[in-house]
Amino acid sequence: MIFKNAMVVALAAGLLAVSCGNPFTTREPEPPDAGSSNFLDTSTIENVFKNLENSFRGRNVEVYIRSFVDTTRSQRRFEFEPDPGVAGSRPGTFIGWAIQQERQYFSSMLQATTPDSVLNLVMTGPFPEIRSESATATRDYVIIVNHSSQSGGPRGEFTGQARFFLERDEFGDWSIYRWEDTKTGQDQPSWSELKAFFH
Repeated sequence: MIFKNAMVVALAAGLLAVSCGNPFTTREPEPPDAGSSNFLDTSTIENVFKNLENSFRGRNVEVYIRSFVDTTRSQRRFEFEPDPGVAGSRPGTFIGWAIQQERQYFSSMLQATTPDSVLNLVMTGPFPEIRSESATATRDYVIIVNHSSQSGGPRGEFTGQARFFLERDEFGDWSIYRWEDTKTGQDQPSWSELKAFFH
């Protein structure tokens, strides 16, 4: 009886080993979650602008920041020129504005918007003017930000026009190195006002 039970256990163990393969080998790693990042390669200028839009919808600060010039790949430094009216009403806010300030305002905006609130960016405009390794593109934009900041501030719809200056690095990737913002509607705040509020 003991011998019979031992045979049954040995047979079950054998079948288990065959069905599982080698139990001592490491399993294949799972493929990365494609949905965890909505970053598009920046081999085209259009993808740079799609990344900006995706960063709002996906609430992803890293996708947003990767749209701008990488100082490890370029001699250029990012520059932002706000709408003159906003700069005048917020003296000192935009002096020395760089990538760090872009990250700070965007992160603060994300913290002030709940996951179920509307956060969206839509840009439209003509094809960019490309000159070999550099380009300029003018984009009209509409941003929807329904934030819950206790400090008040502008919310809802932000509209304006942005002029972007881009360069292509040695790897063939495009990025924004200069950005000029212009307010286009008297009753609607611009992107500059969004940045000033959350900086």
